[in-house]
Amino acid sequence: MDVTCSPLSQERRLESRYNGQIMEDNHAVEISIPLMHNGANLVFQNISYLIQQRKKEKQLLKNISGIFRAGRLTAILGPSGAGKSTLLNVLSGFKTQGVSGNIVINNEVIDRQRYRQLVAYTAQDVALLPNITLRESLHYAADLKLSKTITQQQKGKIVNDVIAVLGLEKCALTQAQLLSGGEKKRLSIGLELVSNPQIMFFDEPTSGLDSVASLQVISYMKDLARQGRCVVSVIHQPSSELLELFDDIYVVVDGRCMYQGSLDDLIPTFTEAGFPCPPYYNRADFVLKIASKSNQCNTDFEKLMTKSEKSVNATMSIGKGLETENQAEHDRLIFIRTGIQEFGSTEFLADGRGPQYPIGWWKQFSILTRRTSLGTIRNPALMGLRFFGHILFGLTIGFVFLNIGDDASKVLSNISLLIAFLMFIIFANAMTVILTFPLEMAVFVREHKSNYYSVSAYFFSKLVADFPWMITGVTAFQLIMYYLSGQLNETDRIVMFWGICVLFGWLSQVYGLIAGCLFSIEVSPFIVPASIIPALLFSGFFIRYNELMDCFKPLTLISYFRYGFEGLVQATYGHNRTELGCEEIFCYYRKTSKILEALHMEPDRYWTDVAGLSVWIVLLHIVLYFSLRLRLRMNR
Repeated sequence: MDVTCSPLSQERRLESRYNGQIMEDNHAVEISIPLMHNGANLVFQNISYLIQQRKKEKQLLKNISGIFRAGRLTAILGPSGAGKSTLLNVLSGFKTQGVSGNIVINNEVIDRQRYRQLVAYTAQDVALLPNITLRESLHYAADLKLSKTITQQQKGKIVNDVIAVLGLEKCALTQAQLLSGGEKKRLSIGLELVSNPQIMFFDEPTSGLDSVASLQVISYMKDLARQGRCVVSVIHQPSSELLELFDDIYVVVDGRCMYQGSLDDLIPTFTEAGFPCPPYYNRADFVLKIASKSNQCNTDFEKLMTKSEKSVNATMSIGKGLETENQAEHDRLIFIRTGIQEFGSTEFLADGRGPQYPIGWWKQFSILTRRTSLGTIRNPALMGLRFFGHILFGLTIGFVFLNIGDDASKVLSNISLLIAFLMFIIFANAMTVILTFPLEMAVFVREHKSNYYSVSAYFFSKLVADFPWMITGVTAFQLIMYYLSGQLNETDRIVMFWGICVLFGWLSQVYGLIAGCLFSIEVSPFIVPASIIPALLFSGFFIRYNELMDCFKPLTLISYFRYGFEGLVQATYGHNRTELGCEEIFCYYRKTSKILEALHMEPDRYWTDVAGLSVWIVLLHIVLYFSLRLRLRMNR
C-alpha cells in the first residue's frame, strides 16, 4: 500500500475493503483479518473516577454515561483537562482504583478475561522496543497474544495482512527507532490488531503528526470500524477534513457528557440549545469554544448539559435487571468499585473462569527471552560497553598494573587494583542497564496491562537474557587483567577470582535493574553512584574494620563491597599461599599472613564472602520482582 496516497485515492481504497479483501493494483487480495459481523456495542453508565490529590479527593469523571456502537468511528472531543483520556483509561481497564459504575457489552455482563480479549487500547505515546523491526514487533505480539492453537503459519499470514491493511510494507524490515511518526502510530495500531479486538480505543493518535499523516491514520481507523469494530478515539482540534471521517461525536466537559450523537446532528443540537454555529466555521473548533464556557455562569450551557445527559440516559440500553443482579454476578461486572481486583501475574483469574493469558508461562518466558536477547544484540552501545568496553578497560588497567601481582614490594598497589576491579564491574554492569531499562519499562507496563504475559515470565526472561552477556564481559575483563597484572597462575585461584567477579557482576546488574525500574532515566544515573558510596566506604579498603567506631562496625556486615573485596583478597593471598616474590632487599609483605593481618582480615573466609554475595543477590532479586509489581501499581 502506498503510504503517500492522496486523501481521495485513500478513500477509494477504503471503499474496496469489504468481505475480507483489499484491492492491490485492481486485483483482490484475500486477507485473514475477519470482519466483525456481530460487533460489540459498549455501554457505560454512571462512571465516576476519584483520585487523591494532596489529601483531598478530586473527581475527574462525574457519573458520565454513553454508548459506543460497533461499525462506527467515534471521536471524543473536549478542552484540555476535560477528562477525555481519563475516560478511555477507565473504559479500557488501565485505570481501576477509585472507579465506580457499570460497563456492559451487548447488554451482557462480561468477565474480566473476556473483556480484555475484546478491548484494545492504544495510548497517545506507545512505547516500542527500539531495536526490533516492525515485522518482528508484530510477530512477537502475535506469539504472545494469540492462542497456542494457532499455528506459526497462520500467525505469519495474520502479520502479513496487518502490514498490508496498515500500508506498512515499505518499512516492514525497519527498526522501530527509525520509523517515522506516522509509521509508529500505525505500528501501534497493528500491535493491537493482530488479536482482532472488537473494541479499539485510541488516545490522540494524530498527536505530533502532520495533516497528511493524520488523515492516513484516521482513515485506517475508519476502515477498522467499517469492518464491524467499535472504534473510539480521543482527538484534539481536528481539521474539518479530518472530522468528516468520524461517524459519531462524544463531547466531554469537566468529566461530564455535553453531547453524544452523530456528526450530522451536532450543529442542529447546539443550535436548538441556543448556540448557533457561524457559517464556514470548523465544527470541532465551535464545540471546543462552547465547551470552554463550562467555567462560566451560563444558563444556556447548563441546559445543554442537562439535556444531553438526559438524552444519553434515555437512548442507552443497560440490560434488564442490571440493578437487581445477584451479588455474585454483580462482582464480575467490569470495574465495580467494590469488586475490582488488580490483574496479577497469576496464571488464572481470581474468579476461576480460566487462564488469564493466551499462552502458558513457559511459552511466555521463551518468547520474551528471545526478544530481549535480540534487542540486546542489536544495541551497539549496550553491547559495545558490555564486551568491547570490558576488553578495552581490561587492557588499559592491565598495562597500568603490569606484573605487580607476585611482587611483595607492590602489594599495596595490587590491593588497589582489586578495589578498582570491583568498581569497574559495578559501574559497567549497573550503569548500562540503568540507561536502557527505563525505556523498556513503558513497554512492560503496556504489554502486561494488555494481558500479554505475567510479571514472573518477564522477570525471569530479563535475567536469563542478560546473564550471558554479563558473564562474557566480566570473564574477558577478568582474564585480561589477571594475566597482565601478573597474578599467581593457579587454576583454583583463577576460578575463585572469577567466581567473585561473576557474583559481583550479577549483583551489579540486578542493582541497576532495580534503579531503572523505580526511578526515571534522569534520576537513576545519580541514585546508583550515590547509593554505592556507603557500601564502598565500608569495604575495608579505605578504613580497616578494627579502626571503625563501634557504631559503624555492623555496617561492614551488610556491605556487598566488603564481601567482594575480601573475596578477591582471599582468592589472591589466601588459600594456603605462603610467600610472594620480592625484587627489593627486604619486603615486609613477603608472607601473605602479613597482608591479611594488615587488612584486619581473617584467613579462610572465601566461602563466607561467596555466601554474603549470594544472599545479597537473592535479596536484590526479590526487591526487583516487587519493584516491577510496584511499578504496575503506580500506573493503576
